[in-house]
Amino acid sequence: MVGNPALLLKRLLEESAERSWLEFKVDNCDPDMVGRTISACANAAMLEEKHKAYIIWGIENKTKKRVGTKVVLADLQKGGENFVNWLSRMIEPRLQLEHLDFQHEGKSFAILAIEPSYDKPVRFSGAEYIRIGENVKPLKEYPNHERSLWFATGRRTFENAIALGHQSKEEVLEKLQCEQFYKLRGEPIPKNDEEIVRCFLQKEFIKEDMEGGYDILNLGALLFAKDLPQFPSIASKSVRIVKYQGKDKRRSEEEQEGKLGYAVGFTGMLKYISARLPKEELYDGGVRKTKSKYPDLAIREVVANALIHQDFTIPGVGPLIEIYEDRIEVTNPGKSLIERDRIIDERRSRNERLASSMRELGICEERGSGIDKAIIEIEENKLPAPHFLASTHSMRVVIFGPRDLSKMSKQDRVWSCFCHCVVRWLQHDYMSNNSLRERFSLKDEEYQIASAVIADAKKAKRIIPADPDQGKRNAKYIPYWGRLED
Repeated sequence: MVGNPALLLKRLLEESAERSWLEFKVDNCDPDMVGRTISACANAAMLEEKHKAYIIWGIENKTKKRVGTKVVLADLQKGGENFVNWLSRMIEPRLQLEHLDFQHEGKSFAILAIEPSYDKPVRFSGAEYIRIGENVKPLKEYPNHERSLWFATGRRTFENAIALGHQSKEEVLEKLQCEQFYKLRGEPIPKNDEEIVRCFLQKEFIKEDMEGGYDILNLGALLFAKDLPQFPSIASKSVRIVKYQGKDKRRSEEEQEGKLGYAVGFTGMLKYISARLPKEELYDGGVRKTKSKYPDLAIREVVANALIHQDFTIPGVGPLIEIYEDRIEVTNPGKSLIERDRIIDERRSRNERLASSMRELGICEERGSGIDKAIIEIEENKLPAPHFLASTHSMRVVIFGPRDLSKMSKQDRVWSCFCHCVVRWLQHDYMSNNSLRERFSLKDEEYQIASAVIADAKKAKRIIPADPDQGKRNAKYIPYWGRLED
């Protein structure tokens, strides 16, 4: 939202020339002309990585002289329909159009602020336009510009969009828990507020607006918000934790929804989860201790992974952590970018800047390595391999509690065998009967049980012999896709 249109006007008039994302008019408000100009300016803004484009009435184009205008956007109509509503309907994809009619120094001005969606090139009445010099031209006539524009749409990310605009320095410090940035990095907190703001500008958690204030970007709000619901674009991205009685959803015991940004609330969230997980008693040197039945590192990495890889463009839903009697389920909105069989070994981030910031703050592991570390930790604790359940709009990771091999289904034994084989592959080693016995805590004399699991995994085409000509004695195995990776 524009807070001070007069200051915005002053700032835009300071531009050295009429930019391709900035158009000056006096009184010309022909509806089709305005629609084409919106398309052209919005597309130009995407090419130049601007958050907004502007059309301003009351300014002479050549001289930038403030002459005022007769245009009052709020009063205009097109075919009996509110003018701005008509424009919104004719523009594709839907854009945020903010219109401002105001007086300044005894003259009337109007501003139409256009916020591109960055989904795809902007169309008006089914056609795309671009600014070439001072002229508005059909985009299809300029294929190089069209290619560049499509590239720009892929370059823009949710993290860089504005969560809350036109904030003063005091409001930024009030809404963001900036001190946490320094605490997580082990650095002293600056005593000077200007230094904190300067650092957050450099890190692109916030940016300067054109009205003497600051825009808090989605990345900054996601990490450091004191109250996520204060930011409309990410209000639904809080982490929700539900603890159930038993093994299904029939009886919920407790529910908590976080309000803090991910960097601010991550440690507290892990403590909250840990306190609700089943424990076992151990004696160490005669001293009784309690230990969670789930490895802390595995929980940490799976939860961090869900935060980082969620699809923020899916509205109304955020990460969900469900605690059952025998398992934990961690769900994030958004289809997995990696097919299930390669989740352990492949590396890909949906939100690269969020991932980078969380790594820098020590919240998660290096790029993409969290899941494989979680799998290794789960194996060392002799738990069944986690399930990765992908759907069209979400990704769920299920971490199971302790379960004897004899009580695991055939499918679970085969899946655990496959995951173990992938872990060995990542360690530049092979799976063997011996390594699988160790994985399942089987005794040496129980080698036939391990052999049966290996046979089932081979039959299911999850693993293959490391050497096609190898004998049964001391046989070694790799994942079914391993031969293609050589």
